Amino acid sequence: MNAGATTERVHEAVRRMILMRGLRPGARLDPAVLADGLATSATPVREALNQLCGAGLVDARPGGGFHVPMIDAPALADLYRWNEEVIGIILRSTGGRLTVDTREQEHGGDIAGATAALAERLACASGNEEHLRAMRDINARLHAVRLVEADLLADTAEELARLSAAVDRGDAAALRTGWRQYHRRRQQLIAEIVRALLRG
Repeated sequence: MNAGATTERVHEAVRRMILMRGLRPGARLDPAVLADGLATSATPVREALNQLCGAGLVDARPGGGFHVPMIDAPALADLYRWNEEVIGIILRSTGGRLTVDTREQEHGGDIAGATAALAERLACASGNEEHLRAMRDINARLHAVRLVEADLLADTAEELARLSAAVDRGDAAALRTGWRQYHRRRQQLIAEIVRALLRG
């Protein structure tokens, strides 16, 4: 297996551990330990961790190595606001004429994956690759959070179905309102969500 393929495999494995809450916020990511578990050397692990730093999924601390980013209430509030703002930019960029691909996207069967797939469909409708890139980064950073939300919020599946129906209809007004309500509900539960994340 070549070095590029190994780094890609390691990148995907570590990314999945973080997204699926296999590594707790603040956990140290020791390249040698990860390399043992992934049957590789430490070099592709370091390369993968540096790539994940660029996506905001790993922190590199000067002299302190790599860590899963810590999450606190202000940081999560900022991330929710950023998600809402990017969706607003996407909706404004379409000028109210929202044409989306109605084909279902693969999402792994959980509410976090389904929410990410819906947001990416919306980003694709703008025709701007930067919108899609920003939405993918946000989705990755919110994945573990969304898994916790599903335990704390009732009717997340119904909420997502309403948003999906609005996307299917190309109803930008309903999406603006729906996403605003989506984020307000979560902003009210930030402290509980952070506690659940830190409990692991």
